[in-house]
Amino acid sequence: MNKIFALTCFLILAGCSSAPVYRGDGVNCRGPMPSTTGSSGTSGTSGVTEITTPPNPSTSVEHRIQGEIDSWMGTPYVYGGVSKSGVDCSGFTQAVYRSVNIEIPRRASRQAAAAQTVSRNNLRFGDLIFFNTSGSGISHCGIYLGNGEFVHASSSRGVVRDILSHPYYSSRYVSAGRFL
Repeated sequence: MNKIFALTCFLILAGCSSAPVYRGDGVNCRGPMPSTTGSSGTSGTSGVTEITTPPNPSTSVEHRIQGEIDSWMGTPYVYGGVSKSGVDCSGFTQAVYRSVNIEIPRRASRQAAAAQTVSRNNLRFGDLIFFNTSGSGISHCGIYLGNGEFVHASSSRGVVRDILSHPYYSSRYVSAGRFL
């Protein structure tokens, strides 16, 4: 009985640890789970920025990208994954772009190098955003949706929407790139 109790405690604590959740080639993505309730898009009385509904896509390609993104929402994270049974950040961005016949490199750092650089002030729907979560260069990426929101394959939560201004992501933002 004590072994079962100890194993149960270990599993519960392991699930709540701050251990890295994304590893590969020195890459280490970890981050908090921002609030996803509400619709104001600004900091409320609790100081937590809330996710809003981003603007609608305006072109047929953007509509196709949004449809593809929607079909991936909730897909679990799997390092090196490239399917809806499990995907990592760059596998997700590559698959979304492939759905509109745009081939991009597989790794986040290579996607950043291949994209047309875009300033943070000029982001628009479909731009890729790149982060340094490992301390050694670009190690994570997502797709900008508008209104300061992006979608990515979170190593702890799978494919989700998040807020670019969240302190975790804002402090790790490196650059943005455009393939559209």
